[in-house]
Amino acid sequence: MNIFAIFKLIGGLALFLYGMSEMNKHLTSIAGARMKVVMVTLTKGRFRGYLTGLGITMINQSSSATTVLEAALVGAGLLTFQQSLAVTLGAELGSTFLPQLVAFPSITKVSTLIAAAGLFTSLLVKTKAGKHTAMTIFTFGLLFLGMDMTSTALTPLRTYDPFISLMRRVETPILGILFGMLFTMIIQSSGATTGITIAMAMAGTISLEQAVPINLGAAVGTCITAVLGSLALNWEAKRSAYIHVLFQLIGVIWVYILLSIPYQGERLYIWMLRAFCEKVLGTESLARQIAMGFTFMPVINHIIVFPCLDPIVKLFNKVFPEREGEKPFGPKYIIGERLAEGNVGLALVMARKEILRVGELVSTMLKESRNVFQSVDESKIDNLREMDGKIDILHKAIIPFLARLSQEELSKKESLRCMNYLYIQNDLESIGDVIDKNILVLVKKKLDEKLVFSKDGTHELEHLLYKLDQNFKVLLEALKDENFDLARRLKEDYNEEEEEKYKKLHMERLASGKNKSIATSSVHLDLINYFTTINGHISYIADRLLWLESKKKKLKQIEKAS
Repeated sequence: MNIFAIFKLIGGLALFLYGMSEMNKHLTSIAGARMKVVMVTLTKGRFRGYLTGLGITMINQSSSATTVLEAALVGAGLLTFQQSLAVTLGAELGSTFLPQLVAFPSITKVSTLIAAAGLFTSLLVKTKAGKHTAMTIFTFGLLFLGMDMTSTALTPLRTYDPFISLMRRVETPILGILFGMLFTMIIQSSGATTGITIAMAMAGTISLEQAVPINLGAAVGTCITAVLGSLALNWEAKRSAYIHVLFQLIGVIWVYILLSIPYQGERLYIWMLRAFCEKVLGTESLARQIAMGFTFMPVINHIIVFPCLDPIVKLFNKVFPEREGEKPFGPKYIIGERLAEGNVGLALVMARKEILRVGELVSTMLKESRNVFQSVDESKIDNLREMDGKIDILHKAIIPFLARLSQEELSKKESLRCMNYLYIQNDLESIGDVIDKNILVLVKKKLDEKLVFSKDGTHELEHLLYKLDQNFKVLLEALKDENFDLARRLKEDYNEEEEEKYKKLHMERLASGKNKSIATSSVHLDLINYFTTINGHISYIADRLLWLESKKKKLKQIEKAS
């Protein structure tokens, strides 16, 4: 193996790993923040959770990325530890999808065409989603190009005695597993390890007996990313990462047992793979056999683990027990239908307390929105989105609770208050949605496109956000104490003309040809519109308080008259 073959090997590996990493990034960008929403909303029940983990991992092509996201959601209280279990198992199977694609060696012949198509498309498309799609195609081509280069560079090793000797040692299952685990802990991708073993198989430098143990070790080694990602999170997040390691170890043990059983002159697991590929898939391709060996591990594992999930979790809880004080995020005061049936007045107090929690979260989102504009740290955007996720959790508890409560026998006052809480809660949740689905999208656009507002434009936007923040603080005080005077003050101070004034100032800067104003115009004007929308929600909630005041006064008059 000469020096140029070594250069080609290093370059091929670099292209392969870069292609896989960038493809993951662009696929994730296409799905965007929806992955969090999908994971939070589609994990009710183990089967749905399993499909969610499988689907998300097939999209982002990284079980590590899925389990890190899952650990973060568990840590934030948006997913329970129990919900995360099925997602973890689904992610394990989803991570085997890319190696199945890589096992089509014929794709390597058109890898340069795929890369060229992706690159030229990226130059032609204008939309952000289009560019991410084009770059996904480009990096997919790079991945196969790197694999082809690696395979070609490794061909001389077929006759290199030291390498042949090393591979014979790796054929011993326990040594192969340890090698695969250590290698994957370094590159942090089990899919990449499997891809490399397939490339080696295409070069004729590795056998199925040698590849299978390496890929078994890769399944455990990939857990290091989730474990490291959970270190800065709370105990529940750490537990969701640790059980990922346990599940993978169980799978490795079962496959190791199958590898240790001799059958028809070879190991039972190896015989199963060859028989399946030949009789079911109709192929003797070594690449396909290696890919199926990687896929069969989670399949066999899940057939065993799913029926035994409860006792496995009980055993796990003895080693890594739950801790008090770290319960998943959810309602604090709404405790179910019994309270509503037994004491309507108290139920309304509890609902009000829960609504005030939503108000506090919205207030924090508005305050943090000001910091996000001045920062280049995208994690702050994720933090705000997690807050909106918490608002959604409370919203889904409050609205049905109030709806059930409204069916009870309520006095006139209680009925008015219950109805008002429904209106107020809906508008509070709408403010969170405007921040999450509109304002943060524009902030992300500002960061991605490195947009810089003019000095005057920045000052005006910050002033509007400051006013929003202050207005909401006043509203929150009015809600806490049912202070109608504060609500009236908000209505008196509400002024749509200020937003219009700032739009006009921006238009004047556009007319004068200021470059920064021209570059940021659409973002700037959309932000003002969204700030106006939030102010409208604040004004409406103040209106609801004043409506309640007027209704209470009328009831008093009726009571006096009677």
